[in-house]
Amino acid sequence: MVNKATVHTAFLVDDNEVDLFIQKKFIELSSFAERVITFSSPIKALEVLQSIHMNDMPSLIFLDLNMPLLNGFEFLEKINALPSSIASKIKVVILTSSTSPADRLRAKGFPNVINFFSKPLMLHGLQLLTESLIPEHG
Repeated sequence: MVNKATVHTAFLVDDNEVDLFIQKKFIELSSFAERVITFSSPIKALEVLQSIHMNDMPSLIFLDLNMPLLNGFEFLEKINALPSSIASKIKVVILTSSTSPADRLRAKGFPNVINFFSKPLMLHGLQLLTESLIPEHG
């Protein structure tokens, strides 16, 4: 697969512990991210984003849409409410079981959302992300 990780740190936010475990292992085994930090609570993930140093910001957040207490869209709204110095640095990939075209359209309306994948994340999806995240040389 890939020798050097595409991203340094990825957050994985999903209320389903089994999905968290499987997706984390897949991302690690594919060498897409050096570190994968999981959150079963989107509220906890937001607290961490608000309190960490800019140098420790995740390169990418994989976000589920269908979660209790705070769904993925509410999470995205809260990211956009952060100071622009933080919000502008956060890239989000929707990783969801939703197949709704309305959800896809709504997600793409958020400036932080760079892609939308159905679960489970597959190697092809990571390859597409790698191509979009690595700056062109030339």
